[in-house]
Amino acid sequence: MHFLALLLGVTVAASPAPSPAPLTPLKVIGSVRSTPFCTTLHETIGPAIAAVLSNDDLIASSKPAFATLYRDDVLARSQARAHLDLNRLESLITPIAANVKRVDALLAGKPNDPKLQAMRDKLQAVLAQQKESLNVISGFVATEQLGEMELGGPPDNWANVFGAKRQTSARPGPDLAQPPAAKNLFAAGLPSLKTQDPRYNAKTVGATYDPFDPLVTQIQEQRFAAQASESAAAQLVADAVKLCAP
Repeated sequence: MHFLALLLGVTVAASPAPSPAPLTPLKVIGSVRSTPFCTTLHETIGPAIAAVLSNDDLIASSKPAFATLYRDDVLARSQARAHLDLNRLESLITPIAANVKRVDALLAGKPNDPKLQAMRDKLQAVLAQQKESLNVISGFVATEQLGEMELGGPPDNWANVFGAKRQTSARPGPDLAQPPAAKNLFAAGLPSLKTQDPRYNAKTVGATYDPFDPLVTQIQEQRFAAQASESAAAQLVADAVKLCAP
């Protein structure tokens, strides 16, 4: 929340809200302080902070989304609800990626002022962690979708294309006695030794085994690693706001 307060401080300092119009015109006797430093703070650093904050909220929302997926998929064994939960996680990818792209563009240039450069470096460090979290979420969704396709087998019309009859018994569909999302996740990719590891066996998941928890843990670790850079950036912006106060 302190980051949001600083963002508002930057915006107000650069563009104060207009006061109600007086009954009689008054002469302008002063103006808001405007320098290249303050302009960059308002037009570059401020929007970058807003995008970083938005990603903080989006990434944080993945934790309860994974928790809901575990409840619906592993405990309830509901394929319909698991699909909805996966759609919610997938819906996070586009806005997070859009914010990442925006911050990358805003911070692409290298400012001459060392204070602005320090802010840029800290924000880029936070962004790097957010990119890692995006990779976890998007990688999970892509892996889940791949596993679903593999378990479902090739489309029927492929048999006609390659001149062979489709063997439906060789690739059975998901068994709803097992958690469908977890089964898809473990089925993705080429067969390997992981099939002998109980951690990658959908039959072993249950009330004491959450297969999605390692993903949540990884995202939490990335968010924790970004906190130091985010706090440092907040302090730098707080100091800069004082310089741009009217």
